[in-house]
Amino acid sequence: MRLHLIFILSLTCGFLQAQSYAFLQWTVADGLPATDVTALAEDDNGYLWVGTNGGGVARFDGKSFTVFSTAEGLSDNFVRSVYSDGRGLTVRTNTGTSRFSAVKNLFSGADAGAEKVEAPEPAAPKNVRLPGGKNLSVTAELKLPSGEQLLGTEDGLYLIGKNGEPNGHFTAPLNLPGTRVRALIQDRQGRVWIATNGGLARMVPSEIQYSPPGKDGPAGRRITDIYAAYDGGLWLALGKDGLQRYDSSRFYPPLTDVVPPRTEITSLNEVPGYGLFITTADRGIYVLNDSLKVSHLTFRDGLPGNQFLTSLPSREEILWAVSYDQGICMIRPADSTFQVENFGPDEDIPLTNFTAATYGPRGNIILGDKLGNVYRWDQEVDTMVAIYGSETGLPRGPVTAMGVRSGTQLWVAVAGYGLYYTDLMMDKVRFAPLPSRFGVMPTDINTILVPQGYTRQRNNNGAEIWLGTDRDLVRIYLDRDGRPDWFRRYGKAEGFPAASVISSAYDGERMWFGTTNGLVSVLPDDADGYVAPPPVNISRIDLFYEPIEEEDYVLENGIPHLAAGNNHLNFRFGAVDLTYPDRVRFQWRLAPYEKEWSPVTDETSVRYTSLSAGNYTFEVRATTDGGKTWGETAEYTFAVATPFWRQGWVWSLMALAGIALMVAAFYFFYRRIQRSEARKREEIEAQNQLLSLEQKALQLQMNPHFIFNALNGIRGLVDGKNDAEARRQIGRFAKLMRGILNNSRRETIPLSQEISTLTEYLEMERFCQPFDFTYTISPPENVDPEEVSMPSMLLQPFLENAVLHGLSPLEGRAGHISVSFIMRGRRMQCTVSDNGIGRNAAAARKASRPTSHKSVALDVTQARLKTMKGRMEVADVLDAEGEVAGTRVELVFPVESW
Repeated sequence: MRLHLIFILSLTCGFLQAQSYAFLQWTVADGLPATDVTALAEDDNGYLWVGTNGGGVARFDGKSFTVFSTAEGLSDNFVRSVYSDGRGLTVRTNTGTSRFSAVKNLFSGADAGAEKVEAPEPAAPKNVRLPGGKNLSVTAELKLPSGEQLLGTEDGLYLIGKNGEPNGHFTAPLNLPGTRVRALIQDRQGRVWIATNGGLARMVPSEIQYSPPGKDGPAGRRITDIYAAYDGGLWLALGKDGLQRYDSSRFYPPLTDVVPPRTEITSLNEVPGYGLFITTADRGIYVLNDSLKVSHLTFRDGLPGNQFLTSLPSREEILWAVSYDQGICMIRPADSTFQVENFGPDEDIPLTNFTAATYGPRGNIILGDKLGNVYRWDQEVDTMVAIYGSETGLPRGPVTAMGVRSGTQLWVAVAGYGLYYTDLMMDKVRFAPLPSRFGVMPTDINTILVPQGYTRQRNNNGAEIWLGTDRDLVRIYLDRDGRPDWFRRYGKAEGFPAASVISSAYDGERMWFGTTNGLVSVLPDDADGYVAPPPVNISRIDLFYEPIEEEDYVLENGIPHLAAGNNHLNFRFGAVDLTYPDRVRFQWRLAPYEKEWSPVTDETSVRYTSLSAGNYTFEVRATTDGGKTWGETAEYTFAVATPFWRQGWVWSLMALAGIALMVAAFYFFYRRIQRSEARKREEIEAQNQLLSLEQKALQLQMNPHFIFNALNGIRGLVDGKNDAEARRQIGRFAKLMRGILNNSRRETIPLSQEISTLTEYLEMERFCQPFDFTYTISPPENVDPEEVSMPSMLLQPFLENAVLHGLSPLEGRAGHISVSFIMRGRRMQCTVSDNGIGRNAAAARKASRPTSHKSVALDVTQARLKTMKGRMEVADVLDAEGEVAGTRVELVFPVESW
């Protein structure tokens, strides 16, 4: 949409000192159906209805026009009047009256319903005589809340003061799109709308005053710097078009002979008593004293170069000049001469590309460069105090503007990233961006203005920050702690011209902004007034994707009650803000289903599916300032019925049936489980009996060579007539066999009995084997072996292995077996070790001497240990030289004690 923005200028020159107004214009090019606008009305939803001569009527929402003509039910397209009476909208045309249906979005004959509705005829013109004798043919009039009056005439619009005197006359093409005013209305936001024969216009009271370039304004378009002089006037740097003076009465002719033609002026500053200092982009510095005498300083006069970015004034009658890439210099005027002192790398100032400069705390100079670094330099000691960059939160981008508030709070604009701020007096400086709740903020900031204090560079203590961007002005409001609280933008709707802001100044009363198309003055008094956010209109409710009808619900106490299955709803809503149509955002919630409001969004519909039974209230509200303030909330209360199957008596019946079913099922499954458990128990008992028999059979297994050797040895004693020893060995063998038989019938045996059986076994092995060995069995300390019960026949296989495979092939030393018991809580640690040939040698020897006997005792023992959650470890015993000197078996298994 293209808007035509016109500003009211004083009839002489300069700026208006009273209330100023701007005008926004809409014509056929912007969507109006016809040029000649004949009638205006605002409906209950905030839409502006615009009647035209030949184009029908258009509904305007601040952004676009929706046209209604004979195709949408109008009697004809020549509208005489438009009327909104709270019950709807009525349009009178040349041939009849039509009524608008918001549901059908169509017009119909006004007498189509039970009640006939008529729109009033437009008022006839009347004559008004102004003081001074001028007669006006008034076609429309409107009283303003200020006490002033607007008169629409065949010759434009007149603003009449409280005293009856005309305060302004506005006509085409400067102010209005057409000369003849057809209608005037004031909308609910207080904005005045004007219907003319050339289109539609809106009158905007503005705190912004604009002076475009021209005869009565700046002599050039680009104002690269503004200096608020000590005498109350302004000096304007017109880029390459010279220098110009402005005071409260007029713009003076430009001074074109102070600097050479086409010289780019970058900054202006004043040293009291010595004149105006003018820095340039490539010709050094010019000084204009009070006698209009010009002095010129260049690198030949001691300057670091001729290219200067800006200058900073000082109360000590000196000036600091910042070059683009040659450091900075201090200029001290003295009578008719100037003392220049340069500061560069020797004073810690890098020769980088500086892009912005300002004063910091304690007279420090703050410099920003194109790489995103900010330098803080102490001029008193010629030392760099700090350098701030990405490690302090600044992004890597050119610094385009800086400002200092309260002497310590630094604001930095970075191209492509936006605004950042910090307090330089913090122990650890960290830059923060604007709050995320601000939404999308400008990243093309060209100037920062703090409108308080001595000058824009020093002692700024304001509670707001102004940003000049490539499109508009942004006002950042600060809280009591100096943090960003909220913001306001000034664009076309507020009367700001379509231009980039490139410079700024504050004179103690007004803020001044130099743009690429003239000069703007702002009185920070909110003359535009607060415009409340609009109320929300719930335009449509869909039930399963179709508009809800009366037959879809039952009214109970005025609240729609939906059937249990009708729980899929879609709400459509909108809000009309004719002033800020692009800023309208929404928030909603469905109470009590949602406790919190939704995030702020521009969505205009929301869907809820599968709502459970209960009472609900859908709430929606609108904002035009990002959520700082909210308009009137729209509500829709409804209820969803409880399904048949969820009613109380149904639940009771279902509960009884469920209980009966559960009892029957429980009894059935209980009997089934009983039978199944009985079968399983019988199977387990049979398996246990079989396993027990297998275990006893395994326990009774013994190496047949041992039995043969024992009996053969006893026979040898008998043949040798050694009857006494034979009887003793027969008794020992019988005792061993009896012990093994007794132990095989029991799951556990006392530790003392196990030690006795092991002792008898080792004695028989000593008798049977052709080699001698010794052994030791050490019971646990501080434990009575009679009071400890352990698994039976667990250790004998390991003693047998130690004798047969560890000690039998041993040569050169006597064999020894050691058995020790240690109690570990309720577990027994048993260690069987020998000093035999070791596992590897025994395995090799066994492989070379195959035998028909295959012992399974070790496998059974390992299985028994695993079953009782015990463990077994086998390792070699090493001597001092690291050679194998035997084998050690360690078993840990649970025991019982009493």
